[in-house]
Amino acid sequence: MRCYLLMADGEWEERIALELRRKMKELYGKSKVFFLSFRHPGVFAEKGFAEISRDRPTQPLKAWYRLCQDLLKRRNLRERRIFIGGNLWLLALVTLLGGRRVTVVLPLGLRPFPVSSLRLFFLRRFARTVLVDDATFVQFLRLKNIPAYFVGNILADLLHPHDTPFLHGKKAICALFPREDHHVEDLGFFLDFVEHAPNGTSLYFLLALPQGVSLETVQRIASEKNWVFLESLEGEVVEGYLVRERVYLNLTRFLPEALDQATYVVSADQRILVQAVGLGKTVIPVRMGKAEETAALLLHSVSLFEYNQSMSARFGRKGAIERIAVFLLWGVVEDPALPHRLRTIHKRG
Repeated sequence: MRCYLLMADGEWEERIALELRRKMKELYGKSKVFFLSFRHPGVFAEKGFAEISRDRPTQPLKAWYRLCQDLLKRRNLRERRIFIGGNLWLLALVTLLGGRRVTVVLPLGLRPFPVSSLRLFFLRRFARTVLVDDATFVQFLRLKNIPAYFVGNILADLLHPHDTPFLHGKKAICALFPREDHHVEDLGFFLDFVEHAPNGTSLYFLLALPQGVSLETVQRIASEKNWVFLESLEGEVVEGYLVRERVYLNLTRFLPEALDQATYVVSADQRILVQAVGLGKTVIPVRMGKAEETAALLLHSVSLFEYNQSMSARFGRKGAIERIAVFLLWGVVEDPALPHRLRTIHKRG
């Protein structure tokens, strides 16, 4: 039986680990998968999965001591270890305690990974293989003699929208995604963006509100710019509307559905942009403080095409989780015949 230990450093990394386990079980049901969460011990066990070091004490020093003990106990086990995240000090810890190098999944679409000589040393010394969602960074790592492979768009695989359509008629959806930690700045920018949308663009503007931003905050920011709030007529899918003259801006908290159904995606959030590119959406690059110039890009099809082509070439399309699973199970990641092999596997299953 093939055994694997998926180690996650962060909430999004934990989601990647769960998706990876699901895909591995789908491709090879006999594989046994264990989890380890560095930041949220017990989170996988709560979902009914096998998790090691899940009962660590709350005191930091005792928690680290228990973690080291639990890793040392597995030193002689025959299992493949996968580290998901960019904390290379943790990578060094699990490698030294485990007695062998590990496979590193590096989701650069989540957060930046500043390059330094120390970071490159850690990857070269402790990583068996590095699986990355950024093709440009893969080329850089290979120039530094680090075994790296491009797997495609990891974040796009984490999107699981429900079948909840927006009533946009024949208009293309232009979805706007403010950042939760910069929502005041972003909301003001998006109101100006919608107001300056070029004449002749028939769009259904949809503002996807982060969970931490209240409707009252949106109304206050909108009223300062002379927008009027109207109650929703579409149930919980749309929470309300912002209106100024003949321009409507629909408000929703259905973020995955908004991203899935959008034709155009506008955001200053790197994670949203990477997900959108992986889904084949047209991403409009945001120029903060220049809403009119950003809105004018809706008419510049050539510029948008070139920008989105470069983003797609860098981060790829969805399907990365499946490629990682195939690599862990059979050691194949860059195979032109991979789609055919996967179809054969699915038919046998």
